[in-house]
Amino acid sequence: MLVLIVLMLPFILILAAFAINLSYIELARTDMQVATDAAARAAGRELSLTGDQAKAIVAGKDAASRNKVVNNPLVLQDSDFVFGESTRSSITNRYVFDPAGASPNAVRVIGNRTAGSADGAIPMLFLNVLSRDNFEVTQSSISTRVEVDIALVVDRSGSMAYAANEPTNWPNTPAAAPDGWWFCDAAPPQSRWRDLVAAVDAFLAELNSSPQQEKVSLSSYSTWASTDLSLTHDYTQVQSAMAKYSTNFCGGTTNIGGGISSGYSALTDPSHERSWTSKVMVVMTDGNHNVGLDPVTAAHTASAGGVTVFTVTFSEEAAKDTMMDVANAGFGKHFHATTSADLVAVFQEIARLLPTLLTR
Repeated sequence: MLVLIVLMLPFILILAAFAINLSYIELARTDMQVATDAAARAAGRELSLTGDQAKAIVAGKDAASRNKVVNNPLVLQDSDFVFGESTRSSITNRYVFDPAGASPNAVRVIGNRTAGSADGAIPMLFLNVLSRDNFEVTQSSISTRVEVDIALVVDRSGSMAYAANEPTNWPNTPAAAPDGWWFCDAAPPQSRWRDLVAAVDAFLAELNSSPQQEKVSLSSYSTWASTDLSLTHDYTQVQSAMAKYSTNFCGGTTNIGGGISSGYSALTDPSHERSWTSKVMVVMTDGNHNVGLDPVTAAHTASAGGVTVFTVTFSEEAAKDTMMDVANAGFGKHFHATTSADLVAVFQEIARLLPTLLTR
């Protein structure tokens, strides 16, 4: 037996070394995929925020360097980044990446540890096993900023006629309103509604600057909710629909749940929705829900239908806790603004947060 063990021991060691090398190769492939995915996500996010391919490459390289491939940071070259257009024909189809696409919305990152790469091939743990001293690994990842259908759901209740820095003082008129002003006149120049109009304009400007073709609908609510505009690529129609209330601001109570239901209906209207897009709702309020369907229940319904719900509260009178619950129910995020400038910044940030996915 001892003689047999001695004779077999070299073969056992060779097989063990071979098995360990194979495991090491699989580990390197996994590490490479993780590092490449991180680089693609970082580059894709920077591309969506700035539209600058050079900055996207810098962000991708930095992310890659923070992820190790078998104990060494991954080093990427500029040529490892390819910008193009990812599209799909329906929600059940895969995205197809076209490096020659006319509207770049995606970046493909190719991670290499090969003889010709910056770091070269990867040495085997056990050299000269089956005449192999090193091996090569290549992985790729594509990050795509997906197309989005967006429902804006805005508050046109009576408190929106007051300025952001003054409390609602019904039945007294807003402090900044012209003499003789009353509800159903034009919204006062220093009012939360006018601040909202400016924020929506900034939001639409961000969408206009993106390489995607987002569609936007507008729903609004006071005592009753309404769909003021179906999903459209023409953002001037959104501004026109807002202007209708600017010139004739009647106010009312605060039916947030009804507004969410109206926004959900706009996103799922078969004559306007695009089945392959991600669906996002942005719900804004300056007050407290006090009539109609519970907004958290409405957000759960929207979420079950595939809609992500962001919420925005404006002024210190707003029900922040309730709107946090609405955002949680919709698997989104809550934002709060206290000034007109804050509100503009919040809507700009939401536009920049629209989904970026790894599509390969």
